[in-house]
Amino acid sequence: MFRYLLITALLFIGAVHPALAEELTAKAPDNFTALEERLRQHPEIEAYASRVEASESYSKGELVLPDPMLFFEQRDYRFNPSMGGGSGDTMLGFQQDIPRLSLREARSGKIRIESGKNQLLKDYAFAAMKAKMIMAFANLEKIKELRTIAKEQEKLLKTQRQSLKGNVAANRAGFSELSMTDAELQEISITLSELQEEHHGMEAILINLLGEVPSIKLPPIKMLAWDNNTNNTYPVAIASSDIDMANKEVDVREAEYGPNFQIRGSTGRMDNGDSGGSVMLGISIPLWASESQKPKLQGAKSSLRAAQFDQDMIRREVIQKLTHMSAQIENSATKITLLDKKESLLEDSAKAASREYEAGKADFSVILKARREAFSVAAQNAGEKAKRIALIADFNHYIMQGE
Repeated sequence: MFRYLLITALLFIGAVHPALAEELTAKAPDNFTALEERLRQHPEIEAYASRVEASESYSKGELVLPDPMLFFEQRDYRFNPSMGGGSGDTMLGFQQDIPRLSLREARSGKIRIESGKNQLLKDYAFAAMKAKMIMAFANLEKIKELRTIAKEQEKLLKTQRQSLKGNVAANRAGFSELSMTDAELQEISITLSELQEEHHGMEAILINLLGEVPSIKLPPIKMLAWDNNTNNTYPVAIASSDIDMANKEVDVREAEYGPNFQIRGSTGRMDNGDSGGSVMLGISIPLWASESQKPKLQGAKSSLRAAQFDQDMIRREVIQKLTHMSAQIENSATKITLLDKKESLLEDSAKAASREYEAGKADFSVILKARREAFSVAAQNAGEKAKRIALIADFNHYIMQGE
């Protein structure tokens, strides 16, 4: 009778075990799209959006002339009557400084490029957050699977312990086997505790990103196509913006060699009582260019070369990283296929061992070994699937998608 109860318990465990060969994804595009929209409201994304807006406004302001000056002027005023009669010229005037147009356009252009860079940084930050969100959801699904497996292992070990207690009482087994089973049960408890800790960590990530922990499953996460063109990646595009800004800085420094202008006009009453006026046109000359403009231009050109070297370094790093991740993703897919097959074979082996035990052709330890190996492979498979999803999300976040 005990044998049949044991077989029933083992079959129940097998029936409850989820089909871990199924991908850790489910179709919920509407929910996931809503989460993406909520992610765009994250303070970091909003901050970048504000920087884009600020840069665009600054760019427009750079083209405008500075405020003019309205002035009142009293000339040749006599403090001493012996200096002659009259009170001097009384003038009301207007003065407008006109910074060189090429300089204003260069500064405006540099800020426009900065605005574009901030937009790229915004899109890149969103892509990174999306990858982190996908990783968190994948790990939560993995943790759920591993908890189920651990609970099933716990049931199996408790069944084994009950059997060993009977064997010990009948003098067919020693206490060492029973103690070993108790130690394995403690290991299961430790595993469950570690899974709980990891679960809290993933929830904390989602709360940071979304403000809550939504109860959804991931849609299928597919790897984006990439033709090895690094110009289509965010890091290289951002580095290109740095080069463009450095180029504009060179334009700014070259424009500083040009002249500034000043227009001044005034009208009023002259000393002899007649009305009159004056007009003045001023122009700056690069008298101190060798001490001022020239060193700044040389520095700007050096900064441009540095930005170009930086982009080359980033380009190499991106190629290295994406090539490696691509290989990891491909290798992970192969491992998952093999683990699916192995898991299926071990499930068949466990069922066969149960039938043989029921027929009296195998020892109970054979069932335990087969079932525990099946659990171990199922856990490895769940972890590998979550790892692959996280790798794909990480790979995708480098690729520009026009966010």
